[in-house]
Amino acid sequence: MRQRSRQAVKLDDVANLANVSPSTVSLFVRYPEKVSVKTGKKIQAAIDELGYVHNKIASQFTGGRSSSMAVIVPSIANIIFSRVIQQIERTVSAAGYQLSIASHDHSLDKEEEQVRAILQWSPAVIAIAGADHNPSTVKMLQNSGTPVVQMWQIEGDHFPAQVGNDHTHVGFQAAQFMIESGCKKLAYFTTRFNEDIRAQKRYQGFTAALAAHGLQHVVVDIPRTDNIYQASRSLLMKTLVKERGLDGIFCSSDAIASALLMEAFDKKIQVPQQLSILGFGDFPASAFLAPYSLSSVNLNADNMAAKTAEMMLKMSENETYQGEIIDVGFEIIPRNSTNLPF
Repeated sequence: MRQRSRQAVKLDDVANLANVSPSTVSLFVRYPEKVSVKTGKKIQAAIDELGYVHNKIASQFTGGRSSSMAVIVPSIANIIFSRVIQQIERTVSAAGYQLSIASHDHSLDKEEEQVRAILQWSPAVIAIAGADHNPSTVKMLQNSGTPVVQMWQIEGDHFPAQVGNDHTHVGFQAAQFMIESGCKKLAYFTTRFNEDIRAQKRYQGFTAALAAHGLQHVVVDIPRTDNIYQASRSLLMKTLVKERGLDGIFCSSDAIASALLMEAFDKKIQVPQQLSILGFGDFPASAFLAPYSLSSVNLNADNMAAKTAEMMLKMSENETYQGEIIDVGFEIIPRNSTNLPF
């Protein structure tokens, strides 16, 4: 596994690779229009190859530490992401750090821009959601000298510090639970499937479990919308009419699952006798929905937040600490929307 380097790529490294003076590189990163096009292309090529990020406040640090940290997530609209961020902020602020928050809406290109911008301010630690990023993003982070905690997903070897879940395993166990509870034909309801990498991982595990039992499955990818409840409800009856015999649905979020429960109740579909519905994320309201409470996958988000914040603080104070891999696990919570698997 790759060891975290505390030696950031320096401006001099860029100058040496581009065969120009450090002052020319400095001028280019501050005022690119004042450098010739030919020289600018050489410098930019060196910057791209090395993953160099200009440090806007390097002059303010003479052996001291940064008082800021950062968290980068796909969404702050998702209540589980926002809950985890809130807990991390509470912990690191109590230790004297300011937390910056960035949300890239599942765009890896936007994430790359956010990483570059955040690194310019030399945070003490960055926590970033997921294991999949643009190669240039990974290079910037690895060569920045800034400790990185990969949260939400334990996978890959870009960063030795990881806190989260194995989403492929989550999907497999979700399907296994529904199969054991009596479902014979299952659907996976999701949204923005091509962008949500962790939803794709869960789908891979989900289909692997179904394949092992020789069962059919259906994928319903809800178009991008500002109202996931309305969009989800409108697709349930269409899917049931098209896919006769469908008796179980695993959703990529509790928001989608809650909407399907509303529609099932409205259309007098018996839950779970005719249709079982399993959510993901175990939102706070899921246990209190009526007339059906929602079965869901609980990610142990509180523990994830606590372990991430703890690791961030430890990495900021101890340069020899490389981090560790912590699987916080998950739990399938059976409620009224699914049969019990026995």
